[in-house]
Amino acid sequence: MITRFLCVSFYLFFSFNAWAEMEDLSSARGDFSDLGSYDGFFDHISVVVTPSKMPQPRVDVSSTLSVLDGEFIRRINMQYVEDLLQFVPGFSVAPYKSSSQKESSYHGTQLDQYRRIQVLVNGRSVYSVGLARVEWATLPLSIEDVARVEVNRGPNAASYGINSFFAVVNIITRSPLETLGDSISAYSGSNGDYRLYGQHSGLNGDWSYRASASTNNVSGFDKNADGYERHDGHRTQMGNVLIQKETASSAFNLDMGANSLKDKIDPVEYDTGSYDINKPMRLIDREHIKLSYSKQVSPSHEVKIQYYYDQSDLNEYHEAILSSGFYNALFGGSSTVPVYESTIVDLLETRQDIELQSTWEASNRLRLISAVGYRWDEADSEHYLSGKASDEVFRLSSNIEYRASESWIINAGAMFERSQMGGAFLSPKFGMTYKLSEQESMRFNISKAVRTPDLSDQYFKWHYVLANGDSSPTSYAVNGEKEEKITSYEVGYYHYWPSRGLSFDIKFYHDEVKDMVLSQKKFTSYTGDAQVEEGITEDVDINGIELELDWRFRSGAITRFTYAYQDTQTDNATLLKATTPVMVSFFGSLPLTDRWAIQSYYWYGKELGGKDYELLNTWLSYELTFGGYSKATMGAGVETRLDDNSLVSKHNNLTENTFAYVFTNITF
Repeated sequence: MITRFLCVSFYLFFSFNAWAEMEDLSSARGDFSDLGSYDGFFDHISVVVTPSKMPQPRVDVSSTLSVLDGEFIRRINMQYVEDLLQFVPGFSVAPYKSSSQKESSYHGTQLDQYRRIQVLVNGRSVYSVGLARVEWATLPLSIEDVARVEVNRGPNAASYGINSFFAVVNIITRSPLETLGDSISAYSGSNGDYRLYGQHSGLNGDWSYRASASTNNVSGFDKNADGYERHDGHRTQMGNVLIQKETASSAFNLDMGANSLKDKIDPVEYDTGSYDINKPMRLIDREHIKLSYSKQVSPSHEVKIQYYYDQSDLNEYHEAILSSGFYNALFGGSSTVPVYESTIVDLLETRQDIELQSTWEASNRLRLISAVGYRWDEADSEHYLSGKASDEVFRLSSNIEYRASESWIINAGAMFERSQMGGAFLSPKFGMTYKLSEQESMRFNISKAVRTPDLSDQYFKWHYVLANGDSSPTSYAVNGEKEEKITSYEVGYYHYWPSRGLSFDIKFYHDEVKDMVLSQKKFTSYTGDAQVEEGITEDVDINGIELELDWRFRSGAITRFTYAYQDTQTDNATLLKATTPVMVSFFGSLPLTDRWAIQSYYWYGKELGGKDYELLNTWLSYELTFGGYSKATMGAGVETRLDDNSLVSKHNNLTENTFAYVFTNITF
């Protein structure tokens, strides 16, 4: 009760203080046109690229968009990129099986290995190919390197292809020119978590570069539903190198990264008297390389070519005691005593992608962006697939922006894709924007998209292979799964008040999802090969409203508020449990002096995994300058859970729901 009172008190204090400041400044100055802080927030409406891949003022787009800019990212003091999505309406972020396996979901519908959003890092898809999911902990991406996050809240397969189903998250990193010099960051919490980061950026003529690295440790959850100690927590080491060359008419980009994850996972109980006797470890090594080159061939025409390679290598190690009955039935043995054996769960996932893109400004009214691309996916796993499986995808897309008049803008497009595994698909979208003024618009958008099965869905051949060579029967897929389909309708309103630093957006939507895949792949036979359950699907209608408000002030104060309500029409209890009907977030940052500031954020999710989730985080920061560009920011804070519930899974429990932490960042 006390923590809730403090949260409400902080919000009211901040709101009254900010309102008074706004009134004082408005009376003293006609507007804030001379203010250039916060990524130009007071100067102009932000330009976004995610809806159609073309730079557009946000007031012109017909898709619903959330933008988390650099100023917000630095202020909110998050340690991991995926946690930022909590401040996008409709998004929840929480671990499920273990602390490393975070599920960043939009509109819910699934708790385990969430697979209905597309995530891009500088135009490179990080959506996995073998088991469809986004493994956030394996991305070679430090939050300090992120410039902004744009989230297209709705299907956008017309621009980004299959699997851009409920939303597209576009993470854009900072140019080395923005981070010239050196910086280090450190974070440590009383719960055992810590994080270290360092980077160096340099410039030589037209060339610039940044090399960054970080090491992270998360202690994880303490106990399971039975009160026993969890074997949880993970540690990662990652590095990234970005090299750029920019001239007046061309740009070259080379991005390389690698990540190594060591993840503790709970021992498995296989059957009565058969269980893991070690503390299993999940090891994942991931690496990527991306090359892109763009050329302005004329004042109205730009071409760009991009290639990337991404590989993830997972190995999970188990040592088990198998009862004689279980061993004999599953592996065809004749033992009369328990058998001690080991097994490895393996999965090697590889993706290569190449795309040629053309952006043409045909006239002052018409712009056209077209692209042709090819993607090759492969998964290699003895455990999941009994070998290799692959898919090839050819795609062709085109999107237009047409200014029919001073007030009306049409945004339309489509993508055609042919998948060797899934067939051919056409994903169209059509949107209209009516500008009430240069800062205010109404919008309507309709779009269609598909989510195709992953390689595991289609070629599932799951069995266990022991270290001695014994192999169990195989559970296998025969027909595979069909594609999921969505048709989404949305109406929205956006308004930006430059003189007040205030941005407001509201969205009403209706989603019709057909053939949502609900079947879970399970081991089905002890005595012989057997087919897995397939084709269990559900048609789901989702209606809702989402709003966000971003308010900033010359004093440096920032506040951001989001709200999402979702009504999911289905009788499936499992699907409903994975859906959060109400979500609220609030962030406030208030300078106390030139050096001291207080920040806080609050997040609430109703029935997240079947239980309410409520969190409050508050911290105090101090900034010290050393002259020139050198400065240091340090602080201390407290995070507390207000609900006292397990998080999403009944086994995700902490001994203490409150912990303290300290942090620092030094730039020189």
